[in-house]
Amino acid sequence: MDGAVERPVDLAVALRWLGGDQRLLRELVGIFVEDGPKRLEALRAAMTAVDVHQLEQIAHSLKGSAAILGASRLQQAATALEDAAHDGRLETGPPLVAEIARELEAVGAFFADPAWTERLDIEAAP
Repeated sequence: MDGAVERPVDLAVALRWLGGDQRLLRELVGIFVEDGPKRLEALRAAMTAVDVHQLEQIAHSLKGSAAILGASRLQQAATALEDAAHDGRLETGPPLVAEIARELEAVGAFFADPAWTERLDIEAAP
């Protein structure tokens, strides 16, 4: 084992999505961190209400946000939930929502650590 730890966010991917715009990334991170708990609560409410349209819509939005931030595991979980909701496979919903909750927590913790901005500077260096 090389000792490398897979981070929940790949800043190089995020910077590519945003054309290297660090200021925009910082803004998006602020919005994402603030909205994450609200999105999770909305996902849980949609699961409880068996509202497949709402589940699919929230998962789709979360998938896009995760992609832009380079949060691939969160993106994959949101994609799986979006597909499950689209296909009406709600039995897979609760474990996927739980996975999304774990990934949202991991991404939130990543961005709560001020060191992420140092990593951002390293990733942005030519």
